[in-house]
Amino acid sequence: MIVEIACIAVGVPAGYLLRTRPAVVGAVDRLTTWSIYALLFLLGLSLGSDDGLVAQAGDIGLRAVVISMASLAGSVAAGWLLQHVLLRGALDGPTAPGKDARPAMAAVPADPAANAGEARHEG
Repeated sequence: MIVEIACIAVGVPAGYLLRTRPAVVGAVDRLTTWSIYALLFLLGLSLGSDDGLVAQAGDIGLRAVVISMASLAGSVAAGWLLQHVLLRGALDGPTAPGKDARPAMAAVPADPAANAGEARHEG
């Protein structure tokens, strides 16, 4: 853990001093991208060489598909509820020419005191 902290402690000041050199920043960006690719490859290699994990791949894959589908269905349901129940169609936009296209929530007056005078005259 000391090595990792030392690398960060040396890298931050070096990055700060070299931040104005586009060639260095570009090289670091490319090196970071390829380092991530290498780490992902090595992770896949490690997972593929694990006999226990490979034996359970079917079960794990089925669970992953079920969880993904449930997450997708929940997201769609939450979006529908937000749009149609909570916002009451406020994001639908204009429905027909000549109709008021303002959202339902915008119908509330900005100044409630403005309606107080109207209520007294209706009496």
